Amino acid sequence: MKIREIIAEIETWAPPAVAESYDNVGLIVGNPSEEATAALINLDVTEELLDEAKALGVNLIITHHPIWFMPRKRLNGEDYVSRIIIKAIKMDIALYACHTNLDNIRTGVNEKIARKLGLENVSFLQQKPSNSAEIYGSGMIGELAEPLSSADFLAHVKQTFHCGGIRYSGNEDKKIQKVAVCGGAGSFLISQAIRKGADALVTADITYHKFFDAENLILLLDIGHYESEQFTSELIYKYLSEKFPTFALRLSKVYTNPVKYC
Repeated sequence: MKIREIIAEIETWAPPAVAESYDNVGLIVGNPSEEATAALINLDVTEELLDEAKALGVNLIITHHPIWFMPRKRLNGEDYVSRIIIKAIKMDIALYACHTNLDNIRTGVNEKIARKLGLENVSFLQQKPSNSAEIYGSGMIGELAEPLSSADFLAHVKQTFHCGGIRYSGNEDKKIQKVAVCGGAGSFLISQAIRKGADALVTADITYHKFFDAENLILLLDIGHYESEQFTSELIYKYLSEKFPTFALRLSKVYTNPVKYC
C-alpha cells in the first residue's frame, strides 16, 4: 500500500482545509509514492519514537502534533525539531500529522474526550462557517447522565485522564452536569462555554489571567495538554484499523509528555 493511500483516507475523514491557518498538517517528511511497510501512531514525534519505528520496521509515523510548525531557514541539528527531521530523512521514515483538522471534525479529538467523560447529547461548542454540507467546529458540549458535585467531577476527570494534577478555578459549590471540552489550548472558548450554559469547561494551557474569565460562572479545568489529547492515538488507530483491517498499524509505546509533576 502506498503512503498516499493512507493519507487519502485520513484526509477524507479530517480534511486539511478545516485545519486552523497557523497549523502545518499533512505529510511533513517523506515521499507519498513510497510503499508503506507499516504505520506507527502517537501524539508527538520524538527521537525515541523514531527509534521505536526503526525497531519495528515501520516507515510511516502518524501523529496528532506536527513536528514542524513555524517557517525555518535551516535544518542543522541545533534543536530537537531539526534533529528529528534530519533523523527521519536519514532513516527513510515518513512523518504525517493530522492536527487541528482532526480537532474540528464531528468524530474527532473533542468527541473522543466527551465520550471518555461519559457525556451524552454531544454537539459542537462553537460551529465554524463551512462551504460544504459538512459541519465543523471547535470544542464539544454535552451532558452527564446525572449531575455531580464539583469535587466528584474533579475526581472523575482526574481519574479518567490520569492527571498528575488539575489547575482549576470557579464556583466549587456548583453542581456539574453540562460540560464543555476542548483538547489542547481551549481558553479561547471560555466565553462560548458560559454562553452555552456549561457548568464546566475541561481543557488545557490556560494562562493565569484567563482563569479570571471564569468569573465564578463556570468551573474551569486545566488538565494538561498531553492529558487532554492522549486518547487521540487510540482514535486514529481505531479509524484506520476499520479502513485497512489487513494493514500493519501499531500504537506506539513511547510516552511523549514532557511535563512532570511532583
